[in-house]
Amino acid sequence: MAQLFDIKKVVVGPRNLEAVVEVAPSAPLMTSDDTEGTELVLDLMPALADHLCLGDSSPRFGDVVADTELAHLLEHVSVELLARTDAAGDTPSGQTTQVGERTYQITLACPDDVLVAGALSSAVWILQWAYSGGGEPQPDVDAIADGLVGLVESLEPAAAGEGPVEEPADVAEGEPEAPVQQPAAETPAADADAAPADQPVSPDPAPARDSAPRDGWDMDDVPRPRFVR
Repeated sequence: MAQLFDIKKVVVGPRNLEAVVEVAPSAPLMTSDDTEGTELVLDLMPALADHLCLGDSSPRFGDVVADTELAHLLEHVSVELLARTDAAGDTPSGQTTQVGERTYQITLACPDDVLVAGALSSAVWILQWAYSGGGEPQPDVDAIADGLVGLVESLEPAAAGEGPVEEPADVAEGEPEAPVQQPAAETPAADADAAPADQPVSPDPAPARDSAPRDGWDMDDVPRPRFVR
């Protein structure tokens, strides 16, 4: 199967990360369009069923996951990965809003931009695995969460100014310097609805919903998830 999602844009704000995600024309738009793929995701991450899901027909994600937008499931998988890192705050949360026929904006609470972008990227690969028929090796969710934490920790020395600083590459005489691309303007992200401290929250798609587990940026630079052989 072709790539399920195309992440069109990622904006990191002071409190949230916003990603504009387009579902491929050949991909299922709803989880009910590919029930086997949806079951693979739930079997891999059974805690998704107990996520709090505000703004939908039921406050429990397990009651709506069988027939919801694939982008909404992507948001919940991202939130679950964040919850498993124990590094995303007491209540990891998110929201999904439809902004086009097959385009959605996913907003995730952002305690650390590397952590959240990595969780979203890993969630994309988990869904790609599931809706491509599953098979072996299957994703190791705990290893993915550990890898996200390790990625953040590995960047801390550099962020604190302790890592080596690379010198800029020399520009050949007579050659114009490459233009510097200006970052996209930040767009304030809507706050996710509050949820009990012991329940992570992740919202639902169009209309905007909030969701969480109960108890610019180049996404190609984010490490891919690990698999169990």
